[in-house]
Amino acid sequence: MQLLKKIVKIEIEDFPYHIIEEIKNTWENWSSPRLLLNSLHLNEREDQKI
Repeated sequence: MQLLKKIVKIEIEDFPYHIIEEIKNTWENWSSPRLLLNSLHLNEREDQKI
């Protein structure tokens, strides 16, 4: 996770641009508030099943 944060913040020379973009997109999706809210709701559902 820390590595993803660093890669998002810097541009790495001699590293394929499309891979850096894919990593950035993945990080943005993982760290989006919408995803966090969905994760919270999933946890609530899991708790209700017990």
